[in-house]
Amino acid sequence: MNLLSDIYSGGINGLREIWANKVRSFLSMSGIILGVAALVSMVGIVQGMLGNMRASFEQSGGILKLEVHSAEAPEAQQHIAGISPGMTWRDIIAVQNAIPLAVYTTPIVDMRYERFIAQGRREGAILHGVSPDYINIGSREMEYGRFVADMDIELKSPVIIIGSHLRDELFPSLDSAVGQQLRLRNQVYTIVGQLAEINSMPGQRSRFNWENRMNYIPATTAMSRYNGNDVVNEIHITADRVEDLPDLIEQIENTLTRTHRGINDFEIRTQEERLLELKKLENSFTFSLGGIAGISLLVGGIGIMNVMLASVSERIREIGVRKAIGARSHDIFIQFLSEAIVISVLGGLVGLVASVGLLSVARNLIPAGESISLVPVSAMFYGFLFSSTIGLLSGIYPALRAARLDPIDALRYE
Repeated sequence: MNLLSDIYSGGINGLREIWANKVRSFLSMSGIILGVAALVSMVGIVQGMLGNMRASFEQSGGILKLEVHSAEAPEAQQHIAGISPGMTWRDIIAVQNAIPLAVYTTPIVDMRYERFIAQGRREGAILHGVSPDYINIGSREMEYGRFVADMDIELKSPVIIIGSHLRDELFPSLDSAVGQQLRLRNQVYTIVGQLAEINSMPGQRSRFNWENRMNYIPATTAMSRYNGNDVVNEIHITADRVEDLPDLIEQIENTLTRTHRGINDFEIRTQEERLLELKKLENSFTFSLGGIAGISLLVGGIGIMNVMLASVSERIREIGVRKAIGARSHDIFIQFLSEAIVISVLGGLVGLVASVGLLSVARNLIPAGESISLVPVSAMFYGFLFSSTIGLLSGIYPALRAARLDPIDALRYE
């Protein structure tokens, strides 16, 4: 009970000392304030960035998706590589008919960057030719209308599904652009669907998210109207379970080897490597940026120690008087240690408030910054805990020095 009373009185004395020396106390707090604000802000920004990346990973099919890409034939097959037709629509049909483990299959006919024209406006965006399964593989949601249908593939229909970016730029006065027409390479397309916006917040637009700039037409339309052949750039396939992936990969290899006439001019990529890279990136960002902010907190702790040592030197006679009238060494120790802790705690609290302001600014300045949380609870907790610990450690040596002063020497001090 006496210890708690001593700590309480020490804290009150610490607040009085801070109030009596406002400028010096603020300067000693500045390192802690900046350290906590930097720690919480950087971790909050990184968590927001990585949250976008994780969401993008899930929206692209997650761990269950496989991608088949064209590749150079092995050296042993180079002399006969020309007999392979490459990746074509025939591969899509073969996978759909011969591989029951392939739940969804879609080609990607990459039209890259195209110029779209509607209502006297022009805007560039990305265009892909796909099949109806794409909407299930990519986990995209329709806001209005429909996606590519089997009939569109069969008839090579001139229809298009647009993202929110084209809607905003070409049809700014409409909530739904379904039923409108636009021109693409001097050909007219009817908008039959509009994709829901990704990573949007109420009243905000995610204008910088590249997935909102994606637009889709039937793969057969893209091949017949533009490429003049049945070549596809990629094939995306999903499994039903993670346990099915090894068997699915083997079946895809066997099937495509047959359709490519024995030439292994393709490669199958899994999402597992991407997931591991994402986790490594997350750990790297968290530890590196957290370490930088931690160093700034250590610098702030050194500043508190210097200020407390200066305070001890200035108050030597006061310490002597207190000891002469009955104060014990541990009373002096608790008083000065409490002052250091009060400085660090107040600095930590101000730093937390400052971090909220910095994160608010970051949300408005960083593309897709609405995913940044204004209150990253774990980062705030660890930032405050670390600042309080730094204050405790940095106050121990000055408090010990004050407690060990001889009262007679202290009273003689000029």
